[in-house]
Parts: sequence; C-alpha cells; structure tokens
Amino acid sequence: MTAYPHVFFADRWGAAADAAVPLGSLAMRYALSVFEGIRLYRGLDGARPRPFLLAEHVRRLADSLALTRLPDPGIERVPELIDELIERNAIDADAYVRVAVTPLNPGGLGDGADPALTITAAPMGRKQWLAKGTGMALTVSDWQRAPGAAFPAAAKNISNYAGPRLALLAARDAGFDGCVLTNQAGRLCEAPTAALFLVHNGVLRTPALSEDVLPSITRAWLLARAASDGIPVAEAELTREDAYTADEAFLCGTGIEIAPVREFDGRPCADWPARPVTRRLIMQYFTAARGGDEAREPEPDPAMTGAGG
Repeated sequence: MTAYPHVFFADRWGAAADAAVPLGSLAMRYALSVFEGIRLYRGLDGARPRPFLLAEHVRRLADSLALTRLPDPGIERVPELIDELIERNAIDADAYVRVAVTPLNPGGLGDGADPALTITAAPMGRKQWLAKGTGMALTVSDWQRAPGAAFPAAAKNISNYAGPRLALLAARDAGFDGCVLTNQAGRLCEAPTAALFLVHNGVLRTPALSEDVLPSITRAWLLARAASDGIPVAEAELTREDAYTADEAFLCGTGIEIAPVREFDGRPCADWPARPVTRRLIMQYFTAARGGDEAREPEPDPAMTGAGG
C-alpha cells in the first residue's frame, strides 16, 4: 500500500517524495541508521488509532543510539510528532509508523555523525498468516545471526538485517514462508524480523536474549502477559529439535504481530491447527492493543501488506 504523504524529516514536515538521504552520507556509505517500527491501532470504541507500547519503543531507540554511538536528535519529541503525523495524514485505520535516526552528513568511517529524525507511516492490517489462519511453514536456516561480538545484537540498526534478508530469500526459494536463524552455537535465535516462541507441554519458551536475540518489544510484552495469565514461561537455549517437537509455535514482532507457525522443515506442530496457547495470547494482544477489557479475536481485515519489522 502507498505510504501516507506527510512525513517528518530533518526537523520539518514535508512530502514523502522530498525526503532524501544524500548519496555521500554516513548512512549510505556505512549502513548507519537505527529505527523503530510502532503499530497504530484503532480503538474498540472507534477512537482514532493510537500507538501501542510507544514508551517501550522510544526507550529501545535510545538504547540503539547509545550502542551505535549516535547523537540523540531529540527523540523525546517522538510521541507528540506521532500525534501530529496522525492528524496531518488523517489516519483512521491500523497503520505502521517508522521512526528512524539517520546521519545525513558526509564523512569517513571514524567521523562524527549528524543524525536526522524521520517519522513516516503506512497503512497496515493483519498479515496473511493470522488474517487467513494459514500459519507459516518455516525452515531452520543454516544462516546465522551475527554475534554480539561483531555488532551489538540489541541495536536495531539497518545493517543487522542484511544477512537475515539473504536467509529469508533462500528460504522462500526453497518453498518456505520464512525461516528461523541460528546463532554461532547452532541454537535457535530468531526470524529475520521477528522473535520466536515455542510451546512444549503448555510451557511457552523463547530463546534467551543472550542467544544474540534482539530485545523485541512484542516478545517482552508476551512474556509478561503470559506469566500474569498463568501460562508458564521460560527463556532458554533452544535447538532445531525443539522446533521439530513443538506442540505450538509462532513468530512475533511489531510488523508481523503474532504469526502462527504450522510446521518446521515439513514437520507439523503437534497442536496445529488448534494451538490453544497461541490463540489465547493473540486474543490478549489485540484486546490490549485496542484498549479493551475483554479478550477477543482480531477482526477480519482484508488490508494486508508484507512490510514491517
């Protein structure tokens, strides 16, 4: 879908077509740009869309700036700027907001950065795995997530997605919907743009952050909600055998929301398609995202896109 036309770029509002990063900038030369994806959800009461888990996203953006040694261009303005973005574009449905901090100045590898704050939005409904109930067919990739010793796994920088993109393309070429990356130890890590959860005997399990996993906002929310709802949770070291023997599985992230997984490398999840734990968490997620107080399934939504992360 076409992005909304009004964007915030380099301290001013303008048209999306006029927001350009110079070819000689540090961002273009060295893949230096940190970002956050934030979901806007329309309320159950019909209220205009509001950002979900905004404070958590702003905090992680601040962490990414610190880890990549980028100056803060004023990210404390992000909440009010998103409000203005919604107003200027008359956004009245679920959408995806991208907040980025990108150095526009030229220079060499060791030169200082002069970053600009960018905020854009695009319409985004449910992805097909949830909207159509098909579930994902995943492969456990031989491609590895870059270790924290090479680049901070907790920094949401664009360079961290170059390798996972190749893994995703290879998985699709092989006939899968996506993949799960491994780390240098060969254990399960995460999907290219999402965190991984498995369910074994009613216990919700996910790779620990020490496994070179991005500290996903959605992952943290689901761990806390599941625990408060009486679902046992565990952050663990997981192997491909754990994926092959899972009762249920799903990917989660801001863009993908919660995507049920039906199989790994052709091995079906034991509780597919019933997936009781996954369904319960999906209901909890959308109830909270829309400001409700009664758990309910996400409504059917034909507006599906493939963007987001």
